[in-house]
Amino acid sequence: MNPRALFLHGAGAWGGQWAIWRRVFEAEGWQVDTPDFAPVPDGLAATRFEDYVAQAAGWLEEAPVALLVGASLGGLVATSAAARVAPSARSRALVLVNPLPPAPWATGLPPLDASGDVVPWRSQGRFASTRRALPEAAFTDQRLAFAHWRDESAAVLREAHAGRPLPAPSVPTLVIASDADDDIPPGVSAAYAQGIGASLCCVAGGHVAPVMGPTAAAAAQAALAWWAVCLSRP
Repeated sequence: MNPRALFLHGAGAWGGQWAIWRRVFEAEGWQVDTPDFAPVPDGLAATRFEDYVAQAAGWLEEAPVALLVGASLGGLVATSAAARVAPSARSRALVLVNPLPPAPWATGLPPLDASGDVVPWRSQGRFASTRRALPEAAFTDQRLAFAHWRDESAAVLREAHAGRPLPAPSVPTLVIASDADDDIPPGVSAAYAQGIGASLCCVAGGHVAPVMGPTAAAAAQAALAWWAVCLSRP
């Protein structure tokens, strides 16, 4: 049976942001799931961080997962969900791409601008903002991202940035950090990786580059190479 990977997207993003990673993994025989986080029935304004964690935990419990991957907000959700589910439902390894860190490392994050109830990345988004977020990406990829950004719950972002206490992951963990990330400074990611005993892989580019930019394929291949090393260990 082919191994299964579950990819969790970042704030304001969608499962399709993992298209490059999906192609790399599927070429190696993996089954890949890239679901979208959904707001609660009362809408984004009523959605909280724990609602995303509950969704991720449910996905983990549906079927065995060899590798759980999360980017940015999805990285913190992935770590939280992995700590919540029963050992039988936990992934065999964890890959965190420019993840929002838990406490105490969250104190090193830049100030968050997320006032109000909803961050209107979709409803009031501008293509110029997408180009600034993905400066290294091809124009067609920038257009794709602009068409799919989602609004996000401001409360979810505030809760995540406040720093949530979490135990260190109980499975092998890889942190991928971008050297020009203005949202999650690479020094914060490096300190987080060291603090939880994780491996660290540094890549070029900004916050979204290892998922949707020109370094995405290399980042995915690095994750697979790290996974192979994990398998070879007794």
